[in-house]
Amino acid sequence: MPNLSSRILILLLVLGTCFAIASPNTIQSCSECEVIRRDVCIIGGGAAGTYAAVNLLQEGYSVVVIEKKGRLGGHTNTYIDPSTNTPLDFGVTLFEDSPETRDFFSYLGVPFAKSVNSGGELQRIDFATGEVVDPYPGNVSDALERYGDILRQYPYLLEGWDLPEDVPEDLLMPFGDFVDKYDLGPAVELISIYSQGVRNWLNYPTVYLMKFVSLDMLRALQTGFLSTARHHNSELYEAALEVLGNDVLLDSVVVDASREHDEMHQLRVESTDGTSWLIEANTTILAAPPSGQVLNGPDLDNLESSLFSQFIHGHYYAGLVRVDGCPEGVQIVNRGSDTPYSLPLLPCTLMMYPTAVPGIVTVGYGSEEPMTEEQVKAAIVEDILGLRRAGYDVGDPEFLAFADHSPFEMSVGRKAIEDGFYANLNKLQGYRNTYYVGATFEYPGSSAIWRAVDRLLPLIVDNIGRAQNMNL
Repeated sequence: MPNLSSRILILLLVLGTCFAIASPNTIQSCSECEVIRRDVCIIGGGAAGTYAAVNLLQEGYSVVVIEKKGRLGGHTNTYIDPSTNTPLDFGVTLFEDSPETRDFFSYLGVPFAKSVNSGGELQRIDFATGEVVDPYPGNVSDALERYGDILRQYPYLLEGWDLPEDVPEDLLMPFGDFVDKYDLGPAVELISIYSQGVRNWLNYPTVYLMKFVSLDMLRALQTGFLSTARHHNSELYEAALEVLGNDVLLDSVVVDASREHDEMHQLRVESTDGTSWLIEANTTILAAPPSGQVLNGPDLDNLESSLFSQFIHGHYYAGLVRVDGCPEGVQIVNRGSDTPYSLPLLPCTLMMYPTAVPGIVTVGYGSEEPMTEEQVKAAIVEDILGLRRAGYDVGDPEFLAFADHSPFEMSVGRKAIEDGFYANLNKLQGYRNTYYVGATFEYPGSSAIWRAVDRLLPLIVDNIGRAQNMNL
């Protein structure tokens, strides 16, 4: 007999279908809009949306990408230092060395190279007090080996969110309890560094940390990552924009839509310069986090709203800062001097990494609650100046670039996972001729996101064919 969550889902599916048949949604009049007819409309031009668009175009399907920013690439941010003309990546810096990564780079003509994320000498500082913090006691390699052995018990975590009906307790328990159970304390520092942007690590359901620091990630830590040969990761998306050309509408958002299962989708799009378009497409792909403004336009029904409204997320900010007196080649990570496993308390600056230009560092900042750009910058400046208490003769910081990567790491609580949230979320794929890709449906790693798109593309292509036949 289906559980309560499944019965509710079935009811919502029936109601949603009946609503679509009895009361078809129509978008507001757009008589002066240019009409763009495509096989697929993709909302979001980050890693997932760009990859899906390029691959569909390769397969001979027509696409249009709606991107709210003035560029493609999502969390991939690059700053060009004007004095040296050196590109500095301060968003996505590395990629897993995988077939889809190499193929994507090669197709777009972007040279790549093997890269090891050494970051230089590691210094552990409590930014709140200026104290130097000792490494957590124990053997890191042994703890990571135990962690890897546990991950191998759950191979399905490498592909999406296809969790069993009875989710194992190890995946549901707070990460802090999981660490205690398996004596993983020495590995917590590395896991926290590679899962920056989550909320409170120790309270998080363990499954999310396992998705972040997966078997693929552990392998990459041993064998090395990939980066663009010129260390200019935005090159990848600049090349994609050349391939997609006029099929990308930058600085634009969906403001109204009608997405019925048995009808042509219509989406009204507006740009910041006031231009409006009416997109007609057989299929829609949402390639952006299902949160906030992105959900204002696509006419969600009760089923979609009931699922997306359960998500919570963290806030992650990245920037480049010029800091005179900052030691070259030193990677400074924020550690708590008297906290469990030396984890820093949010909100805080999480780390400072050196770049290829002396005196310029990459910074990351995490918060459980939203903060304005001014608040984040002020907090980072305060943290950097606090390094003087640790003996660093740093000058006044100067921000060169800043990016808000929120919403970051969309998640739900233990109860929702137990009640089949992800099984129900997976059932949205194809519902109302709409598909979902991106970090929310995998985890925030470009290569893993691209693999997820590859798995979904055959279903999308089949759906395009059925939709084309219905709309003849």
